[in-house]
Amino acid sequence: MPSVAAWLLARPQNAVFALAFALLMPGMAMLSGAILLLVALQQDLRRAGLAAVLAGSVLLVVSVALGSAPLQVLLQIASLWLPVFGLAAVMRKTRSLTLTLQLSVLFVLIGICSFFVFANDPAGFWSEVIAADPLLQGLEDPLLEWKTIIGATEVQFAGVMTTMYAIGFWFGLVVVVLLGYWLFLQLPGNSPDYGRFSDLNFGRVIALLLAVTSVAGFAIDAIWIQSIAFVLFAVFWLQGAAMVHWLRSKGMVPVIAVSAVYVLTILVPQYVFPALAVLGYTDAWFQYRNRVTNNSK
Repeated sequence: MPSVAAWLLARPQNAVFALAFALLMPGMAMLSGAILLLVALQQDLRRAGLAAVLAGSVLLVVSVALGSAPLQVLLQIASLWLPVFGLAAVMRKTRSLTLTLQLSVLFVLIGICSFFVFANDPAGFWSEVIAADPLLQGLEDPLLEWKTIIGATEVQFAGVMTTMYAIGFWFGLVVVVLLGYWLFLQLPGNSPDYGRFSDLNFGRVIALLLAVTSVAGFAIDAIWIQSIAFVLFAVFWLQGAAMVHWLRSKGMVPVIAVSAVYVLTILVPQYVFPALAVLGYTDAWFQYRNRVTNNSK
């Protein structure tokens, strides 16, 4: 893998080709974002931006040649590369992986609030999105069936869809940032100057925000506040996962335990996901890792 990361940066055209190819191939879009982050961290934002512009131009030419809609390509580029470029700028400025991910949470929350403020018909918006997106059409019948079974209103339906999209979008960005940072660390001479994933802590401010929105959202039955609360709860799953990696780095659990956590999260998410989220949330308040470290001295 170090050779792959080195090859991507060996010549400018290598990064351009890899960016375009990864975004063009099905299921590899997040890899393109990771490559963009790698270029930004190892070189600079100007070169990363230039590589993105050139790769985007290549993709537009290819889309026209294949008869695809150029606007759709531009939307795909903007929805992935612009947020990644912004997070890369934050990461270079703050020199902190943790602070970058904390700010990414705030960006998503602002997006949720903006959606409910400016969308005239949130439920209608999501109905149109599902009908227009082939990837989501398979979810249309199960979602409508779920809506009928629990008697959800149109507003509640919009809240669920917004929450699902926000969580999926944020976790996608997290994967991109972590993968890009991992590629950065594979390069000779690079050290984890931006911090380690195993030390990730979203802090008490975000933990307090989760507590406040959880109580307020259900007390006044505000769907947009409930959406924020659910997203924040999901965010702390990542801190719980970081704690598992920290235990592994200290030799307290074997590698297979780390793998088992991710496998079980996929197989039985209704149990493992909330358990890790609670672990991460309580760690934000009680600082378990610091306590263990201090007691071992």
